[in-house]
Amino acid sequence: MLLPKWEESYSVDNEMIDTQHKKLFDLAQKAYLMVNHSVSKDEIKEVLKEFFEYMRDHFRDEENYMISIGYPALDEHKKHHRQIIIDFSKCVKEVHSANDLKEKIGVIAKEWLLQHILKEDMLIRKYCKDRTFAEKHLSAYVEKYPYTCSCKNKIHEVPLEIHTKIQHENAKYICRFCKQILRLKH
Repeated sequence: MLLPKWEESYSVDNEMIDTQHKKLFDLAQKAYLMVNHSVSKDEIKEVLKEFFEYMRDHFRDEENYMISIGYPALDEHKKHHRQIIIDFSKCVKEVHSANDLKEKIGVIAKEWLLQHILKEDMLIRKYCKDRTFAEKHLSAYVEKYPYTCSCKNKIHEVPLEIHTKIQHENAKYICRFCKQILRLKH
């Protein structure tokens, strides 16, 4: 069974990310084809190295893109990326033979990366296409922190990214109504 090939329906409507996804599909296909062919351990390691390095760079670029569009499930998506990297590294370290490595490569290519693109990354596209849909369906992923200002009974729900900037980078956010600095509610 072969892996799916890139289709326009997998687009997240960002040329750079789509180009990287296409390259990842190609690398996944290249890796997956090794499963049923006679290849050396060095050839497998070379493909894995290329795959891993490209995937890591792509995740960084994709996270920067999500920041630029204000993607509300950024932190959850980053966790998925980190888990894929951890699983990938662990998987490669645990191989004992070329056959074992070939088997792992199929799992890496099919289950982790492509499933991530076809499921998780498609939420980015939906968010860009229909922010209301995304906010409704992704709000459960977004950790919020209560902040107050001088407005009576007003609570500002601040996402983790802004909360972190306020707490660790001394960033100041001001209420658009009372013009006072937001303070963490205790």
